[in-house]
Amino acid sequence: MIQKQAFLFPAFITDYTQKELELLSGNGIDFNVYLKTASDKLGIVLPKFSYTEEDFRNDELLAQIIAYLFSCAFSDLLKKKNIKPSFGAGYSMGIYANLYAAESISLEEGIHIIYNAFKLVNELACSGKYGMGGIIGLNVDDINEIIKKSNSNIEIINSNSEFSHVVAGTKNDVNTVLRLATIEGALNAVELNVKTPYHSRFLTVFDDRFTSFVNTIVLKAPKFPIVSTFDQRLITTSDELKKELVFNLTSKINWYKTMQVLLKNRVNEFYECGAGKDLSKIARFIDGDFKFSSIYKI
Repeated sequence: MIQKQAFLFPAFITDYTQKELELLSGNGIDFNVYLKTASDKLGIVLPKFSYTEEDFRNDELLAQIIAYLFSCAFSDLLKKKNIKPSFGAGYSMGIYANLYAAESISLEEGIHIIYNAFKLVNELACSGKYGMGGIIGLNVDDINEIIKKSNSNIEIINSNSEFSHVVAGTKNDVNTVLRLATIEGALNAVELNVKTPYHSRFLTVFDDRFTSFVNTIVLKAPKFPIVSTFDQRLITTSDELKKELVFNLTSKINWYKTMQVLLKNRVNEFYECGAGKDLSKIARFIDGDFKFSSIYKI
């Protein structure tokens, strides 16, 4: 069987294995260099990294930046091991590290995009009116029925599998739907530590402004095809990448369909380029003949 590999990039880090720094340093990669680059680009001194540093968990911007930096470092490690992907896909804000790994942007340029995207949508986050939640154990129809019956101002903005979904919208309505989902029989329904309704209709007001910003960025064509999480097309040009950056921020995504496209393209080995194992956990609920190779064992 021909081996086809894909690099996958997480958006946030929910749990560290606490082996990340050891793995990187053991392979000659100093994570402090990545942190220093980000600090210089932002013009601030980022907190010294530790697995228990709360700023990297509770501050949305810092949470995105630390996830991005780890993903970039891990993709560099895989390249150092001469492991090259046939495809790539970024889960939500994981798209920025995907662009770095595909050599479309530099490390600094990724920080620049993350900061400007966050600064834009933070207009909503600062209001404290919005939120996101995860629901496991119900299908799309079940959740949409709950939203309809409760007249809630939220929507499903991502599906991880047939029975794992993410909702976003007004904070009170998110919590209402999570409570009703539990009553309806959901195995788990939890509020996410995010104040911005990413990928929802509430962000479409930023389409034009983010498009204007993206058009100022010089992107190179990716070294490998990137699968869109918006409509699952294969992206191979810089113009398509610019469109995807806007779609990825302000439109619904579907990770489940993205994985299906990768599998249909005969990808049989996946590497999670990032700290923790969030994407490998999601993959347990996706059918297919593939394996998730642990980056911690290469």
